[in-house]
Amino acid sequence: MHLHNSQAAKSGLTSFLAPVLMLLLWAALSLPADAQRGKPLVLDFPLELYGEDLQHTPCDTFGLCVFHSSSKNDSCLFELFHYDCNLEQTGHTRLLFAPETYLEAACYGDGELVILFQYKEKKKKTGSGFFLIYDCSKKQVDTLSVDGLAAGSVSRMSHNKDLTLFSATRSNNKHKDLYYLGKGATHAQRLNIPDVVDYQIEDFGIDTSQRHVLAALRSTVNNQTMIWLCETDYRQNILFTSDLPDTLGHRCESLRMLPLDSSQWFLAGIYESRANNVTMGVYTLPYHDMQFDSLSLHPYTTASIVTPNNGQYFHTGGKLTCDTNGIVFITETLYPEYHDRPVYNYGVMTYEQTFNGYRYTSADVFVFQPDGTETWYYNFPYDNILSQQLGSYLNFSFLQDRYLLYYVRGNELVTMLTNSNDEIIDSKRTSSLFPASANSPFTYNGTQMKQWYGGYYLLSGQRRSSRSSLGSSKYFIHKLWYR
Repeated sequence: MHLHNSQAAKSGLTSFLAPVLMLLLWAALSLPADAQRGKPLVLDFPLELYGEDLQHTPCDTFGLCVFHSSSKNDSCLFELFHYDCNLEQTGHTRLLFAPETYLEAACYGDGELVILFQYKEKKKKTGSGFFLIYDCSKKQVDTLSVDGLAAGSVSRMSHNKDLTLFSATRSNNKHKDLYYLGKGATHAQRLNIPDVVDYQIEDFGIDTSQRHVLAALRSTVNNQTMIWLCETDYRQNILFTSDLPDTLGHRCESLRMLPLDSSQWFLAGIYESRANNVTMGVYTLPYHDMQFDSLSLHPYTTASIVTPNNGQYFHTGGKLTCDTNGIVFITETLYPEYHDRPVYNYGVMTYEQTFNGYRYTSADVFVFQPDGTETWYYNFPYDNILSQQLGSYLNFSFLQDRYLLYYVRGNELVTMLTNSNDEIIDSKRTSSLFPASANSPFTYNGTQMKQWYGGYYLLSGQRRSSRSSLGSSKYFIHKLWYR
């Protein structure tokens, strides 16, 4: 393989990850961790008290923040709960805003949680809003009014104390732009590159030591994708633009980036064959001081290379993560699925195809060193993932000399444990996260598990009851660890 009150309801349920039966939330009551003895490992938020749009953002060793907004008595109620790493509440903020105020996006960076609110008029977004900034150390809240906001949805945001960046679609929801908001500024400035073909943002990042921004851009020229880079300073001054280095036989089709050290970046994406427009694998491209190192190609296994005859299949652009053990790049193969639906015209029955969702078939996992050297590759097959939206499912964790691959769907966790020598320590398996019987009234929606700090994970989602609209339904957050 090559809020009602300021304290959400808590439960003392102990949760853990184990290599054989990875998650036994229901069987671990008698196994508290020493570091957590007497402290809660679960946060429960009843939906009938807090509404259905609860969100949480991990804040590294500052803990995590849980927040929501809702319309109440011709105003917008916003509530934020701050918990430390032991899930003990350390802060609570409750604010009322003007009606037609909507929570648009949130992110954590540089010790601060930043939340973007945007105003609407007659259900349409205006260019005005404000940022709410919560200092996780001081437990203090501040707000900053801004204009120049996007008409479309914000897809991603990044923040440090000198700059906030966010990508957002235009009103036509087709093109994605990059917006800058410097420290003390009250107007969001859109990245403007004169005399270039139309483009949208593929990815972006901040080099805090150099005070630079690196943006990956996608353009379409003669029905072909062109990926290129733009580097600016915090004031949007253009410092460098360039197409990606390419080969005559292959074309870069996506770009993801990771900042490593000062002015050092790791770039990666999928590439296609120019001869038949088939996605062949993943490329890597180190970048530093406005110069590219050599582009390296890392082919997929034969099973992941889809021929033109199977043109309905395609690969996601990939996601890129890293820690001190290495860099991980994951792409996924999927296809749109349809089913035949009977239609009657003047008493005559015919069939028409109806979109059923996206069927995910497998994920390709690469582990790299910072110079682009490939150290491990595995094609991870999915069992049965059908989704109405495009997304990414498989996650990867470095565990000393082992690799953990996992994803969550509803009440099920799928895991596999291996190592860099291609030895399967624990085969791929599916486990129930919570005990369920045949007549259980509960379903689980939006369940996800992500790494937190150190070796800890956060499992979150909604447990909904089919016997009432919101009664017994809750938003839950479990703290997990691996052993």
